Amino acid sequence: MIRSHAHIAVFAVGWTAVAIVVCAVISFGVFDLSTSSRNVTLVLATPMLLAPIAALLSGRMIFKLYRLSQKLQHAKDHDALTSTVTRQYFFNKLQSIDGETSSSVLLIDIDQFRIINETHGHFVGDIVLRETAHRLINNTRRDDLVARFGCEEFIVLLPNTCRKDAEGVAERMRATVARTPIRTSVSKIPVTISIGIGHIFVGSDSQAAIQEADDALYAAKTAGCNQVKTAI
Repeated sequence: MIRSHAHIAVFAVGWTAVAIVVCAVISFGVFDLSTSSRNVTLVLATPMLLAPIAALLSGRMIFKLYRLSQKLQHAKDHDALTSTVTRQYFFNKLQSIDGETSSSVLLIDIDQFRIINETHGHFVGDIVLRETAHRLINNTRRDDLVARFGCEEFIVLLPNTCRKDAEGVAERMRATVARTPIRTSVSKIPVTISIGIGHIFVGSDSQAAIQEADDALYAAKTAGCNQVKTAI
């Protein structure tokens, strides 16, 4: 697969060499070239001139198609507003590791988001969603996964993470969001989040962990919001 400009160069050189060999073999097999060095030069020079051009053009086209397919795949797997992965992508990833490793799940809800929408409008609400997602992503590791779970809800997969470490990540997320009001076109809006934590044990069902996180999130909302709660 051609994935870079360097690959295009290698592709062109490789196919040029192949073209020269093929033309030489065919020509020496079909024509009598032993009496004319000019004919031999022509047989070898033609692919040397034409093959690089054809290979470069085809290589560039393949590269562009690869880049386009990557962009389309990225658009399919990511939420257009928040740049988090989609719910479907998240569950596909979760299914691939289900029961194989001890991991944690965070279920996150933006507190009083409906009031923000009703007071300032959906455009401002979109800014709040986008910036909140950005802060969540910035507080994760490379292997962690942040997905948009619902309108103002996010879900985070923390692979190979024990309950205690998950609590540390969740608290860091909560504090980061609450620390600085989000700048919008109308004003700076204070935003807080509530987080529920569930744990996936080796051999256990990830859906049970998500239900635990949902129950813990409900407990955090009931306790007054802007809190982190862990499933018992």
